[in-house]
Amino acid sequence: MKNLAIPEYKFFFVRFTLIFLLLLTVFLSIFYYNSQSELERRKSNIQVQQKALLVGKKNYIQVVIGSVVRETALLADIANNHEIHRITGLKDGIEKQQRMARFSQALKSVSQRKEIYDQMRYLDLEGNEVTRVNFNDGRSLIVPSNELQKKKHRYYFLEAAKLQRKGIYISPLDLNIEHGEIEVPYKPMIRLSAPVFDKEGNKQGIVIINYLAKYLMEGLGLFNLNGGTNYMLVNSDGYYLYNNLYPEKEFAFMFDNKKEQTIYQQFPELEAQIQAMQSGQIVTSKGVLTIESVGAIGRINPYCFQEYHVTENNSTAWKLISFVAFDKRGDFIKAIEHHQTLVYVAIILSFVLSYWIARYQLKEHINKQRIYTLAHYDNLTGLLNRASFLTQANKILSTSVKSSKVICLLYIDLDDFKPINDQYGHGAGDKVLKHLALMMRKVFGSKALLVRLGGDEFAVLLYSAQHLASPEYYAAALQQMLACPFEVENKVFIPIHSSIGGCYSAAKEISLDDLMHKADMAMYQAKRQGKNQVYFFNDVNEPEAE
Repeated sequence: MKNLAIPEYKFFFVRFTLIFLLLLTVFLSIFYYNSQSELERRKSNIQVQQKALLVGKKNYIQVVIGSVVRETALLADIANNHEIHRITGLKDGIEKQQRMARFSQALKSVSQRKEIYDQMRYLDLEGNEVTRVNFNDGRSLIVPSNELQKKKHRYYFLEAAKLQRKGIYISPLDLNIEHGEIEVPYKPMIRLSAPVFDKEGNKQGIVIINYLAKYLMEGLGLFNLNGGTNYMLVNSDGYYLYNNLYPEKEFAFMFDNKKEQTIYQQFPELEAQIQAMQSGQIVTSKGVLTIESVGAIGRINPYCFQEYHVTENNSTAWKLISFVAFDKRGDFIKAIEHHQTLVYVAIILSFVLSYWIARYQLKEHINKQRIYTLAHYDNLTGLLNRASFLTQANKILSTSVKSSKVICLLYIDLDDFKPINDQYGHGAGDKVLKHLALMMRKVFGSKALLVRLGGDEFAVLLYSAQHLASPEYYAAALQQMLACPFEVENKVFIPIHSSIGGCYSAAKEISLDDLMHKADMAMYQAKRQGKNQVYFFNDVNEPEAE
């Protein structure tokens, strides 16, 4: 790659650039298709995985809540069997205490065995707690009568008071409140209520179960597969009931400074789709969002059983949502890193291949140019050789004849060239010939055919209007430039003289051989006139040959 001419550098860099861009486009297209196919396959796997996972979570929630609903109905049956309404009507005494103790003990046994109920209680129609069993630190305790509370103003009692026979109320999932304050540490709670009727069908009281929803949340966590996946349970208003990655956003609706923290804030551009979708998936550029409705959908409530029906559907109308962020999935990150590596490989490979291909093409180009030059140009002077000159001159002559234009052929022969060779050597003679070629280029430029016919004989075919305006002037200019002393060897300067003969072609047909013959005769005529002379004639002014 060293010692290249500017055109050869240009040839190399143009081809290198084109080949590099072509190869890079091909490689990147292949790698992009492969990468997209791999990413689509992984997205499909995520969709199948998350769909199955959320269906499993849904079934789990509905089984758990369904069991609690049935146990609420069972508690109402226990209250009926103990005729709790009759006990409350007894006068204070040993019988009342004994019967109330038996009922409370039954509640305690259920609470102790289940270990999932924060409170189990029976309230009269005035909202007064008749008996309550608390579950704390793994133990069930019957609350003393002097610590029982009035709940007539709590929303879950007011809703439960409206219940008819076989009706069950399920409260929204929220945080437990004690004495007007949110209990700390937070205690997620669902309250379920069922009415108690006497044999005559009169409502006598209400049983209420406080289900510890933390067990439901812990169970949901067991289904989580990938640490980077965001699993969420939201209520009908879009508030988080469960959020494995951002637990601080759970139950934001209970805090005045957090009421804006909904799933719609997290995915504002998907709000309408999340609200409308009951079950499905949304694929975005950032990840895969999977939605599965849980519990009541419209008027269909999966928690109704036998002759019992759940009166409040909205409180259990939840949605399970998972969001798999591509930038948090190890397999996606590796796939993207692998794709980036392939891009770097494509760039390097394209560069290397382009370099060697362009270099090979440059070598071929130089070889072809060398062959062309050897075939068409004189090796010493760089002017056209005789064969190439004849080919091009014939074309120019043919064109001039057809267009009735005149051309001019000059023959140039160095005077006393042999003595220069003899005195200074052939190296000096070669320098003289190259100097003549250089002067010819300076005088005639590129709009003339310059040729070395052989030895010290040269020719110039003039066909441009600029040269044809005064060929004699250009011939004299060449002789004048050659006459300036020229250094043939170290500190040896000599002038160079030449005889120049010129011949114009007429508008009539004339062959190149005839034109060359006449120019040759004109050149000899110049020599006969004393050398370093210029002689011109046209086809009607022909000198006699020697």
